[in-house]
Amino acid sequence: MLLEDISTLKSSRSSRGIRFASSQRGLIALVELHQRAIELESIQEETPSANTISPAILRDLLTCLHFRDENTFLHSRRVSMIVVGLAKQLCWNSEAIREIELAAMLHDIGKIGIPDHILFKPGKYTVEEASLMALRTAIAEDILEICRIPLRIRNIIVESRLPFSRMEDYLRPLGKDLSQAGRLLAVADAYESLSRDQIYRDAKSKPEITNILNERAGSLYDASIVQTLIRWIDNGGEAALQEVGRESAMNGLLVNGGASLAMTSLCNIFSHLYTLEQAYDGFVIVGVDGRILLANRGCRSIFQQADKDWSGQSWSNELCPQADPYQNFLADKDLPLNQTMVSKVPATFNVKVPLPDHLWEELEVQSIPMFDFNDELIGVGEFYRLKQRNKVENAKFRELALQASRDALTGVANRGTLENQLSRAMANFKKDPVSNLFSVIYLDIDHFKSINDTFGHATGDDVLVTLAKLLREEAYSSEFVARYGGEEFVILCPELAAEQAVKRAERFRTEIAKLSFETASSLKITSSFGVSQVEVSDSLESVLKRADKALYQSKNQGRNRTTLIQQSDIHAETKPENSKEGYQFEASIDGVLFDQFLILKLQGFAEQNRAKLLKVKEGDVHFQLGRKGFFKRWGKNEDQQPVLVQIDATAALSAHGSRTNSQRMNVKITPIGLPPNPEKFKLRARYAYRMLRSHFLSQE
Repeated sequence: MLLEDISTLKSSRSSRGIRFASSQRGLIALVELHQRAIELESIQEETPSANTISPAILRDLLTCLHFRDENTFLHSRRVSMIVVGLAKQLCWNSEAIREIELAAMLHDIGKIGIPDHILFKPGKYTVEEASLMALRTAIAEDILEICRIPLRIRNIIVESRLPFSRMEDYLRPLGKDLSQAGRLLAVADAYESLSRDQIYRDAKSKPEITNILNERAGSLYDASIVQTLIRWIDNGGEAALQEVGRESAMNGLLVNGGASLAMTSLCNIFSHLYTLEQAYDGFVIVGVDGRILLANRGCRSIFQQADKDWSGQSWSNELCPQADPYQNFLADKDLPLNQTMVSKVPATFNVKVPLPDHLWEELEVQSIPMFDFNDELIGVGEFYRLKQRNKVENAKFRELALQASRDALTGVANRGTLENQLSRAMANFKKDPVSNLFSVIYLDIDHFKSINDTFGHATGDDVLVTLAKLLREEAYSSEFVARYGGEEFVILCPELAAEQAVKRAERFRTEIAKLSFETASSLKITSSFGVSQVEVSDSLESVLKRADKALYQSKNQGRNRTTLIQQSDIHAETKPENSKEGYQFEASIDGVLFDQFLILKLQGFAEQNRAKLLKVKEGDVHFQLGRKGFFKRWGKNEDQQPVLVQIDATAALSAHGSRTNSQRMNVKITPIGLPPNPEKFKLRARYAYRMLRSHFLSQE
């Protein structure tokens, strides 16, 4: 049996010195665990399928979990019952149901190596303790990979720990959707945990749990899965769960007694994995035949393949490209791990690994050979540290970046985050237009100003928050919801063609009309929508401009509707927008201007007013005042009303050395983007001119 084999690991002989140091025993145990899993698979009676788990392996892992903490084991059993009930209610096939049942039974296996003082702590975790608890998913993935548990089952467990909304996980690649199995396991796990007494709190009542799950629907959990769970509980699911708590021992599945030594040995393996996950950015264990036994997610992330399964693949430069400090790629024989396999001597190397956009990451590599008790090489363990990263600082940075990426009122993405995601989406589309198609849905609440005027700004805020929550709940996990500004929202829809995006927009529009608000029970709102799909000849600005134009077409046609505009619907304008009558301001500044200070004063003005210098030549300076967004329409504040300021100071500079004559600078101001009307532009232009004139202390 697997557990018995692990428990018989022999002590190292002192004559073999460092080769059998205690730090190596954990690695050797991992290799033996992998070999034993292969043996158990080979004697399996039934015909294996792609997602079959050896009953002996499953039994031993669950026995170890029960030995570690019976409550955690029973929690996993109840979660497995919930997911099976939900999967059947959703009409899944038998193989998919079996997959998620196994994932539920093993989802907390990573808790085995957590120390008692943390696992059973009655109070709030410290930052360090929370970081250790957060590793349980990585540990579960590691131990299940070494035990040859199929990738699909491992992925369900990993995805169940990820929030439904990309806003809670801003690093998740755009378009990567969470599987329904992962979303289902997340909801089942939350419900079961909330319904049971914990060391740090009492069990919640069913109404309390329902409220908590509904509040987190659309952000942490899939709203449709939450409703499925509530229906299942109401239809007898809760009564069935009570029976699991009354089960004695382990329902005949697990080993009975006499396994404490074996359990302790396996627990030690988990503890060793925790040490590795904390100490290194990534690690890999390769057998003596050169095939990978375990490559943790950190290792695969370093080589830009986090979601790939490396189990059983040969270690090569094609799989994990590495270069010397001068960025010359290493041949297979020169890879640190392969050098150690030949020399059989521990060594430390410094290499570089390629990143996207022709960038490089510096990596410290430690390669350690592993030997069995007959002094025969059985493999190599390789451990990575990224020189320019710190795991603790990274965690803090992620938290700060997450806070900075959200709109403070509604909790969805803010404008800056939207712009970043849109830029990435366009870059991916340019690389592969077929696989990275996307559409943009742009919406605006109809008559929002009248809501504030009639019901007050508190109700206006309630409308924005409620609408944002609905968008999160109705959007797929692969979609990205952001507040662009004011009452305007944008939904980025990966892999969605124009016609499908229109249907999505209509779904949103219909649900928005059903909303009700606590602060104004009589209030009903509608929204207008604009849709566009990216096309091969598009720039980022052009696809957004079409969505913006489609939105305003919806408003002009009566509001509360969806309009699609495609590239063929846009005709090139024969006249530049800035040449339109009423959208040009000209004036001059007269004063005593010393030529040696003129350019410096103009640059100083740009710095003080956060202007963007576009052109600086003798006597000719152009700069932009105000921030330009992806959509060309102006905002309400000066900072959102960009203008181009052109200074012609050739006359001033021609009067070289003059101290008595007044010199003149000609100022020309034109709008960048789309002012709502000429009057609005003139107000902005006059304000910019007064700022400039004041800076130069001009004479009237």
